Amino acid sequence: MSTVITNSVLAPGSDKVMLRKSGCIVQSKQYEYNSVYEDLNNNNLINMPGVLGDGTATITPYFGDSKILFTAMIHCGHQTTWRTNFFRTFYRVTNSGSWTQFYGGFGSNLYSSTNSMSQTVKCSYLLDPSYSAGDLVGFKLQHVGHANGGHLHLNQINLSNTTSNSNVINAHSKIYLQEVAT
Repeated sequence: MSTVITNSVLAPGSDKVMLRKSGCIVQSKQYEYNSVYEDLNNNNLINMPGVLGDGTATITPYFGDSKILFTAMIHCGHQTTWRTNFFRTFYRVTNSGSWTQFYGGFGSNLYSSTNSMSQTVKCSYLLDPSYSAGDLVGFKLQHVGHANGGHLHLNQINLSNTTSNSNVINAHSKIYLQEVAT
């Protein structure tokens, strides 16, 4: 006798998930920004550039009782002085909803005397926002740097002691969104 084990069952002729096992990833979305970006806004709280901060990182859950696993991975570059960067995390349901900050955010510290140094900062949060199946849920990040610590050098990665705005290893800062079955 055979036993079939599955994490989900799809509707015939479509990709719609009908049944799912608790804890399984129902769907995944990945959004990335690969340009070098320098925050020259005098360390004011600002939206991150591109898809990281414009709200276009979205997921449309199949089920109204699923959770959303939010993961951000940011590459913070460095230029001769210390840096402290803090990132705030937000979501909103539908494009007309208001932005809600969740779990405070995450940060990074880089120390002086190394131009080529870079730090990858990663955080994950399992969210249970109030939404209905089929609602569009958007995410964004905001950034602020320490007033005396210089600016954010997003995706700036050099292999030598230089202040060049290069991304020599083609690093991408990303937002990952996953619907998790409950």
